[in-house]
Amino acid sequence: MAIAPSIRTLFITKEVPYPPKGGVSLRNWQNINIMIKFGRVAVFSASNWTPKHSSLPGVVLWQHTNVATQRSGWENRERRLWWLRRRRHPDADWAYSHKAAQELDELLTKFQPDLVIFEEVWLYPYLSVVKRHQCRIIFDEHNIEAQLFQQKYPSFQGLRSRAKATIQLSHLTSIEGDFVRQANQVWVCSDDDACLINNFYGAVSNTKVVPNGMNVAQYDPVRLDQCPPPSGLEDTRRTLLFVGLLSYAPNTEAAELLIDQIYPRLREIDSDCRLLLVGRNPNQKMQEAAQREPGIIVTGGVRDVLPYLAAASIVIVPLLQGGGTRLKILEAFAAGCPVISTAKGAEGLKAKDGEHLLIRNEIDAIVEGVYQLWSEPTLGEKLARSAYELVKSEYSWEAVGRKVDQVIQELF
Repeated sequence: MAIAPSIRTLFITKEVPYPPKGGVSLRNWQNINIMIKFGRVAVFSASNWTPKHSSLPGVVLWQHTNVATQRSGWENRERRLWWLRRRRHPDADWAYSHKAAQELDELLTKFQPDLVIFEEVWLYPYLSVVKRHQCRIIFDEHNIEAQLFQQKYPSFQGLRSRAKATIQLSHLTSIEGDFVRQANQVWVCSDDDACLINNFYGAVSNTKVVPNGMNVAQYDPVRLDQCPPPSGLEDTRRTLLFVGLLSYAPNTEAAELLIDQIYPRLREIDSDCRLLLVGRNPNQKMQEAAQREPGIIVTGGVRDVLPYLAAASIVIVPLLQGGGTRLKILEAFAAGCPVISTAKGAEGLKAKDGEHLLIRNEIDAIVEGVYQLWSEPTLGEKLARSAYELVKSEYSWEAVGRKVDQVIQELF
């Protein structure tokens, strides 16, 4: 690293960052490990549950607060009236309590960070606490949340539901815009997201692209065929894998598209094919599909995704909405597994159709792409090799660390 002085960094997160369980915690864990190289790192996490562990690897101080146990009756009533105040939002209130704000203030006084990194817009209520202390602030925008909410807006039906959604979007835009303006830097995942920031909130000169990245070496056992698949999934020739938090609306939509339209078509081509849906909180429809169809396997949350990557012949990402960049694709690239994705799924990545993956947007084209990779193993091998080189050069922790080094130098 080029910076001589040590930098004390405090991360404020909505979820426990370790062990990583999904895209949010993977990005947090990436950034924590990068900032450890600059100096001491502390973490303040706030959520509605209490973890069993009490320390984080490499982190000198971790304080977690369960806000659900701290709120007074008045606070709970106040939360229900969020719509009366322009910069209140139910998702931002989810991780906040007055007691947690006091605990954060005490931690800031004790740790005296040079830099505070906020995870996502939903921690906005804590911004006023941090502003009372002499430290620089980074707002890490995993997604441009106002744009993400706009994608969901057509799904709200009925006058009452649509009116509530309109108020939520107005409040969210106000919160996100204020966060962008008050932060010393705004980190986004891609050039696409940097453009979105400017479209929503005007020219924002302090926006910096810090990509999602991977600890690439962690996936070597899969790429080098040294990681056995789970028991019963040893035949990997015709196995499709979709990974993600299955209760997250874009992932739910993609998983149901696989169940209803893509997998049945592939079954007609090859009756031995399988569909693996791996991730927390599968809904009833997914579970019923797995009970009804032996070729559909729904795991729920898993401790380690590597064996399931080892079981896959193709990672499939038929996303129609979403934001940021997809770590599930980078995981597949690092594991040496060929990928088929929609353009939305591959959005923001420097991945090219036909060179690093296949980009297919229509159901027919997705099905044909899967069949092509199954029929032409050398094509899948070629894509996987190119994708591995891409993830190593652009999206490894080492590559992202070099970008962080540059933007931190600008900040200090």
